[in-house]
Amino acid sequence: RRKPLYKEASNYEILVDKRLPGAWPKIEQEFVRLVSFASGRDCNRVDLAHSSYFVSLTAKDVGEYLENDRLAAVTAGAHAVELRADLLAAIDDDDVLAKVQWQFAMLRHATSLPVVFTVRTVAQGGAFRGSDDQRLSILHAAIRWGAEYVDVEVDTHAAALYAARRNSLIIASHHDPTGKQLRWSQCEFTTEILHRARACGDIVKLISFANQWSDNMDCLEFVKRYHSLDTPLIALNMGYEGQMSRVLCPVLTPVTHPLLAAKAAPGQISVQQINVARATAGLLPARKMALCGTPIQHSPSPAMHNAAFSALGLPHVYGLFETAEASSLTDLFAAPEFGGASITIPLKQSVIPLLDQLTPAARRIGAVNTVIPVAGKLLGDNTDYLGIVGCLRRSQVTAFPKATALVVGAGGTSRAALYALYTLGIGSVIVYNRTAQRADELVVEFSELFTSLVAVSDLTALESPDYIVGTIPASDLVYPDSLFAKVGVALDMAYKPRWTPLLESAQRHGWSVVPGVDVLIEQGIHQLEKWTHLTAPTKIMADAVYTKYNADN
Repeated sequence: RRKPLYKEASNYEILVDKRLPGAWPKIEQEFVRLVSFASGRDCNRVDLAHSSYFVSLTAKDVGEYLENDRLAAVTAGAHAVELRADLLAAIDDDDVLAKVQWQFAMLRHATSLPVVFTVRTVAQGGAFRGSDDQRLSILHAAIRWGAEYVDVEVDTHAAALYAARRNSLIIASHHDPTGKQLRWSQCEFTTEILHRARACGDIVKLISFANQWSDNMDCLEFVKRYHSLDTPLIALNMGYEGQMSRVLCPVLTPVTHPLLAAKAAPGQISVQQINVARATAGLLPARKMALCGTPIQHSPSPAMHNAAFSALGLPHVYGLFETAEASSLTDLFAAPEFGGASITIPLKQSVIPLLDQLTPAARRIGAVNTVIPVAGKLLGDNTDYLGIVGCLRRSQVTAFPKATALVVGAGGTSRAALYALYTLGIGSVIVYNRTAQRADELVVEFSELFTSLVAVSDLTALESPDYIVGTIPASDLVYPDSLFAKVGVALDMAYKPRWTPLLESAQRHGWSVVPGVDVLIEQGIHQLEKWTHLTAPTKIMADAVYTKYNADN
């Protein structure tokens, strides 16, 4: 009864239903995302300074992608995901808005990627057969739901949607499935459509059909003439002969994936195929990445990153550079083919003088585990803390603002652990270290980040925390039973052996446990995405690590 009033009094809308995948923790995350989006604090937009892609989902039910992390596999390499609402089975139902919203919410719970929301009519090459009023009501609803991008065909209704877009960006589209009307060379119609689209869209999308291969070169020249960061243009040709235009499209290229049952358009290809073609054409130079430090001979990082490069069609190679001296990295970093580095012990602090800049996280942590070449400069970053953040979020048992945490150790890794706990919003933290002085020094340095940060040298007197993060190598340290008096999560950064004393004790008391190898994978995913600007193939990377890890242990 109150729902119409709520809608009239609001600008945005979120579906709250415990039947959604992930239930309440995901609903909370989506609410935070929507508030950030609505306020403009974080609009979750694609960085158009780099080549970018969105994968077009073609199933009749988003639920098909939720089994066995299929969506994560399908979106590998993509920067956004397109919800083709016109292809959904729900589009023909009576209560179409509610059922499309359910599909949108399922997608939101399954991925953090921006959503491109599309309702393509039959005349536009899609499947929607409803009225214009129905189509417009769905598109306006997508804006209310906080879709980052809404694809709107350039017609008499486009201007009204553009005016109502709030923080959504409108992709103003025109599709010519014949390739006879929208021509790229000396065509007044195409120029007219371009200007009309710019008047009612933040991004212009012009899609033609290639009747001959040279149409791709004409399309490329059109893009060179009209595309810029200020006036983004998606322009390409459909059809088999038009595939090269997809390879050359500068931003937000629509892509498919082998796991999808059907392509959204004829000639659509995958991110892997595009990257292979770009590398073959000399548009994607091969880079060399390396793990630097010692000892590193048994590290699974090369297997992880090289598997990812292969899955994404990238020509890059990741190897080992064993050294204990940061000074020996100078030539590696200066090489023209240098594409990035992972930094491990004992170089995480000594490498800093070789770098031009540090991210705020790396500067606050005081350690670097990732080097990224950016426009001729070397940027130092830290993904160790992001690995901890990601793993703890997936294992969350207690709301972070209400939680307490214990960090075991006071070395370099403990600094990343403290910054991770701060990032999660945990205000009360205890640091334990056998050498009390080092723990005290750490508390002084990081105390401003927490409501309460104290150092202790005796674990037996502590009450059970909600989270324990181990940052020391596996040792004979005894964890008293009292630490595990209530349900919690234990994460150990050490991954040899697989079952450290901390994880064994925690599991014995019914706690959730996060092995160090999972943190290794998570931080590696962030490294890869920072080097390549592509969404990582997470399952492929994890499988590669565990294959290597299991063979060595």
